[in-house]
Amino acid sequence: MFSVGMIGAGIIGASHLAAVAGHPDTRLAAVADIAPGRAQQAAAPYGAHAYESYEEMLEREKLELVIINLPHGLHEACVLACAEKGIHILLEKPMSVSYASCLRMNEACEKNGVLLQVGHVQRYIPQNRAARALIESGKLGVLAMISDLRTNNYFQPGRPRWFLEKAMAGGGISINYAAHSLDKICYLTQSDIAWATGSCTYLQPGTDVDGSAQMLLRTSSGISASISLCGYSVVPIDETMLFFANGSLRLHTGSDLSVTCGSGYETVDTSSYPNAFEAQWADFISGVRAGRILYCDGTYGASIVRTIELLYH
Repeated sequence: MFSVGMIGAGIIGASHLAAVAGHPDTRLAAVADIAPGRAQQAAAPYGAHAYESYEEMLEREKLELVIINLPHGLHEACVLACAEKGIHILLEKPMSVSYASCLRMNEACEKNGVLLQVGHVQRYIPQNRAARALIESGKLGVLAMISDLRTNNYFQPGRPRWFLEKAMAGGGISINYAAHSLDKICYLTQSDIAWATGSCTYLQPGTDVDGSAQMLLRTSSGISASISLCGYSVVPIDETMLFFANGSLRLHTGSDLSVTCGSGYETVDTSSYPNAFEAQWADFISGVRAGRILYCDGTYGASIVRTIELLYH
């Protein structure tokens, strides 16, 4: 039974905690969050200890695994602290605010014999997994290109302020949402990003982060793809189109998947796939047992950040 700690009890933390509780070989030991009362609220249902300082948690608890769910700009210091304690890490995406920071984190983990998995969850989402299965089946022929579109009111009042500060977030909609888009494309094509270009805009008053971006890229398997993100006053859309020689897939990640061969779309059943966070956690545990991360290790996480940096330079 692995003893698990979680650092940062924000919105996504509940999904991670449910995955930990649902795995037969893991037990939540402690939660740390700087916000008064938040760690206690997250830890109490699982009988875990609560801390307002992750440094204190790392000193007092005998943890084997940790989930880091912090603002992007705090990732590096936290990873280094956990690595020094020899604790294996599941780190929320994006890996960090810069490629250079990612390299330092990977170096520290390697030095201390620590396994690091970045929480790029796209490969575990049921609709994406079903889309990948259809690609592999060959029923639609050769995959020609991918178009990924995501619009969302990124600057809504409810978004935590740190997301809108470049020093802490590393950027705006690009580093946050393009990390998902790039991960999705890499998973669906089973390849890396070989070439990319793009640009972004800064039109939101009172913040120094980007509010829209477009990227054109080519994967190492030769597939071309585009990513379009807009976070201004828009109607929310999260749609990925995959075009093949003999048809297309329309993918609404987390919602639905449909397929056509040219005469109307049919919905694809994705109900047989497990919960994404539970599947991710199961792979993380399998990787720890095997002594190697199965998917989305630190090298992969760093490659996603390096591609996003093209938009900022």
